[in-house]
Order: sequence, then structure tokens, then C-alpha cells
Amino acid sequence: MDITLYHSPGACSTASFISLLEAGADFEVEIVNLKTDDHLSAEYSALNPKQKVPYLVCDAKGLSETVAIQYWIAETYPEARLLPADRWDRATAISHMGWFGSGIHPHITRHFKTAKFCGVANAFPDIKEKAKAMLFQQLSIVDEVLSDRIWFFDHYTACDSYFFWVFDRALREGFALENFKNCYSHNDRMRERASVQKVLAHKAV
Repeated sequence: MDITLYHSPGACSTASFISLLEAGADFEVEIVNLKTDDHLSAEYSALNPKQKVPYLVCDAKGLSETVAIQYWIAETYPEARLLPADRWDRATAISHMGWFGSGIHPHITRHFKTAKFCGVANAFPDIKEKAKAMLFQQLSIVDEVLSDRIWFFDHYTACDSYFFWVFDRALREGFALENFKNCYSHNDRMRERASVQKVLAHKAV
């Protein structure tokens, strides 16, 4: 297979990058710098009309959306056990990743890119406050899910790589997250993994 991941350092494509490494996949990484609007270029738009990352190309076929990419990696490299074997747990893992992508990530984005959602600057503080409140409410649920657990399931899965990025992005935004002790512990454990260290080092290049 000829696999290329289109990735922007620090973006949610981090989760797919980690999972590909965990799977032992042979792949290339193409950097799409969101800060310099590489994703809006004619070349990238022709490849991926959604103009975002991650985008995975395998043997000339393209796949977008983190949940779908995580699922594909897990199915393509079953020996890596990136999804639980039990059917209910497997569905729960996909549910978790959908939740991270649609129920948590957007609150962070509304907080640090408020102008993309509202053109009334005077409303920004209220939007930020509400986004933070909704983020914290969701993180409190995750913190409970992780209570007395090392990973989201009885072994490491793609859920862990995805939530690592979500929580790490919230930390980089400067939220005070000390009360989410289980989430913090999970973040610390993730940082001990060789895959995460490699992705974070790649980010610094």
C-alpha cells in the first residue's frame, strides 16, 4: 500500500498520525500548514475539497474525517488492536471518537477562533465563556469515564490517540484543567508512548 497522511502540526490530524505509528504502518507525511493557509491552496483544494486535515490517501483513494481514518487504520492493521474486539465495545469506541470530534473539539475551536463564528466583537467574551463552560461539562464526563482506568478500554485504542489531541489542544489554549485529574493522568501516560513522542518531535521540525 502507498499511504500518505496530510497533516498540520498541532491540528487534529495528530490523532491519525499517532494511530498510524501505533499500527506500524509504512506511510509518508505531507505537511499542510493551516497557519499559512496551505489548506486553501488550489493544489490542496483539488486533492481535498473540504480544505482541512487530516486527509489520508491510500493507493490514490482519499479519505477524510478523523473517525473514518481511525476506523480504517484499525481495520487495516488488526494486529495493532486499535479498536476493541467486542462488538459493543467497538461501537462504543466509535461513539467516543464521534463525541470527541463533534461534542468537545468544537467548543475549543469556538473559544480560540471566535471571530470565525461571530462578527460582533463585543459578543466574543460571552461566546468564549459559554464555549468554556460546555467544554468543561464534557470533560467532566470524560474524567468520569477514565476513573480507575489506564485507557478508555482494557487496552490502548484509537480513542486514546484522539482524546490525547483533544485534551492537549485544550491545554495549549491555556484552560485551567487541573480538576480533570483522570484526563491529566491519561495525557501523561500518552506522552510516555514512543508514537506520541515521535509526533511531537515531528511538530517541532
